[in-house]
This record gives sequence, C-alpha cells and structure tokens, in this order.
Amino acid sequence: MKVLLLVLPVILFLFFSCGDADTVADKIMDSPDETKDMIEDTLEEVNEADKIFGVASGKITFEYSGKWTGSETVWFDQYGKRVVIEQDIHHSAKNHNKVKMIWTGDKETSYNCKYISMGEEKNSSDNAFLRPKDTELSLFSHGDVAQLSYSYDQLGDKMIVNKQASGWKSKSHNIEGWIWKGIDLEYNNMGVIKKATSFENLKSIPNDQLDPNKGF
Repeated sequence: MKVLLLVLPVILFLFFSCGDADTVADKIMDSPDETKDMIEDTLEEVNEADKIFGVASGKITFEYSGKWTGSETVWFDQYGKRVVIEQDIHHSAKNHNKVKMIWTGDKETSYNCKYISMGEEKNSSDNAFLRPKDTELSLFSHGDVAQLSYSYDQLGDKMIVNKQASGWKSKSHNIEGWIWKGIDLEYNNMGVIKKATSFENLKSIPNDQLDPNKGF
C-alpha cells in the first residue's frame, strides 16, 4: 500500500499530462482495480472542485436599492465556470455604470464591456485577463457551515425566488446576506441592498449573450 501511495502521484501526473478526459478515462480502464478506484476518486474531487456554484445553470435577475439603485441580470452554466453579467446601476447621482462582464473560462474569449462608465458613454470592451470579482456572485467565503462560522453568524433560512437560502451576518462588518448554492440571492452590504427577483432554469448561456459587441 505504501508503494502504491508513492506511485499514485506519478501515475496521476502522467495521466493528466497526456491530454483530454477521454484519454485519462481510457488509461484508468487499463489500471489495476485498487489503483483505478483511487484515481477515479481523485478525478471526482477535481471535478467537484471545479464547480463554483451548486447548480448547473440559470438566469437570475436582481434589483438594487439603498445607497445604489438599478438592476442586474446574470446568466451562468457549467456550474458557474461560464458567467455573463449585465449591470445598469446608479451608484450616485452622477455615477451611472452600464457594463457587461463575459467570463468563459479563458482570457481570449472573456470580456469586460463598458457602455456607460461614470456617467459617460464608452462603448468599449477589453479582454479580461483575470475573472472579475463580480462574476463570483458572493460576498461570502465559499465553504461549509463550519468554515463560514469562523467569520459569520447564522441568521436562519428564508425563501427567495422559491429557493431556500441560508442567512449569514459578518462578525466584523455591517454585511448580511442569504446564500443559495454558492450564490447571494440577497444581501445588505453596508447600505447597498441587492435582491433576486426571479430565477429561470436554463440549459446554457444563450449565444447572443456571449457577444461583446452586442449592447443592451
């Protein structure tokens, strides 16, 4: 068993360096049973870690109130690996931002689009080298109840757009929110209130939403 544990990382390295998942799967089938089981478990953990949200796909609309006013529409699929967000928000009387963020998982086809920024028309888009923070859809640390409890107190559950969301309040900041499947369906971040008003099931993000040249 000790020899197997020493050899397993090398086997996994070779498997992952060989190419796509089909190649890996073919090589697993040729492995001894015990090794195959361990490799399959490892691949399953990798796949689970790749899931940013606990739901595969959907479209969510949000409204802002309080210090900010406006709206936001979110499309996502592949458990949050791909996300498109349209925001039309008045941060103040003069600060009006109308933007679109497209994150497809690689910088060549991901964009930050600005239609209006600080009240001025921009109509420009740039490749996003890093995933924008806004596409993570949560102010809170991702983790289980034990992990969240280090920084937040539980507020109980409530229904938001027919989803049972769990409430959390920061122990050190004026922030509270209700999370469902890794997504904040509602939060109050120091006077900025964001709340989901609808959730629609989707198979995938519509192709026209992935076009950075299409305004909204």
